[in-house]
Parts: sequence; C-alpha cells; structure tokens
Amino acid sequence: MAEPVDPSGLGRALSETMSALDSITSTAEGSPRPEGFGEGADGMVTVTVVPPGEVAELTLDPRVMRLPSETLAEEITSAVNQALTDLRGKATTIGPIDLSGLGDTLRRIQEDTGRRLTAFTDALVEAQDRMAARGGR
Repeated sequence: MAEPVDPSGLGRALSETMSALDSITSTAEGSPRPEGFGEGADGMVTVTVVPPGEVAELTLDPRVMRLPSETLAEEITSAVNQALTDLRGKATTIGPIDLSGLGDTLRRIQEDTGRRLTAFTDALVEAQDRMAARGGR
C-alpha cells in the first residue's frame, strides 16, 4: 500500500514542530540555569535565586546577626527582591516553559493524529476499492 495521504499537512507540521522543540530543548538543556543575585546590609547578606523563583542560597555574615531582628528581616527581604529582579532580567522566554512536558504532549498529539489520518486514509482507499469492484456504482 502507498504512503498515507496527508491532505491537511498536519502530520508534516507536527513533525516540524517536534524537530524545532527537540532543537530548543537540547539547546536549553545545555545552557546553564540562570541565577539572580542580590545583597543587603552592605554585602553582609547575599542571596542567589533560580527559576521559577526559588532561593538557592542565602548567606549571612556573622556580623549581620548584631542587627535588630526587624532590620535583619528588612535586609534579607531587600536582598531576595534584588535577586528576583536580577533573575527576571536574565531569564529567557524558554525558562518558565516545561519543555519536556510540552514535548510529551506534542508527541502524543503527533502519534494520535498519525493514527487517525492513517485510519481515515485507509477507509477512503477501502471505499474507493469497493466502488471500483462494483463498477463505479
């Protein structure tokens, strides 16, 4: 039997999308994860954050513990906010997207669409064969 016909081009479009996604995913996976940095209390408080906005590291110089608790809390808050602002400036549009989840979804769509198009094409070929066997009636 000949290759199934894809009159809508959907199968080709999905294949191209999958190729592009694979290319982006491999590029994104090879890139270092962006980090945001912030500091407070004249550098005695340092913070590193990573997507999607998690604190990866918080460092307190022992001298900062001499500050009143309210002041310390303000300095930590300020450092975290600076780090998050820094991270937003460095983040790419690819960062927050779950590419592996998107890829899995597109693969399921591609497989399902392929099966449906093949079944549809097979049904058309069978109908055409039956009509031909009846002499076009």
